[in-house]
Amino acid sequence: MSVINMTTEVKFFIPKANGIIQAEEIWESVKKFAEKNLEWDVSDRRIFSIAYHKHGMDYYAEVGKPDPRNGELVIAILDSVTYLVCTPNRGVLRGIPILVSGSELREITEFPPN
Repeated sequence: MSVINMTTEVKFFIPKANGIIQAEEIWESVKKFAEKNLEWDVSDRRIFSIAYHKHGMDYYAEVGKPDPRNGELVIAILDSVTYLVCTPNRGVLRGIPILVSGSELREITEFPPN
């Protein structure tokens, strides 16, 4: 199955950030936290949402909405060895992100370039 790649019209944001400067700072912090904890490089790709199939179920994770698996707010979705769905307790403040492999990915939507 091929992956559908799209771009949203929604400008880059981080939920609850006070403006773009704070959003950039939070995004960089989440990225560095993931790189440190997982020991993987994380790309600069800005991902808005992903649709994926895992353990026989379809899921859709979108920045700014509750994660379908744990109900926590999705703060960021990162691109690394695998895709990283980051919520407060899974990759932002503690723990490792929710991991989504490329083979599980069905659709990816990126933020538009700055």
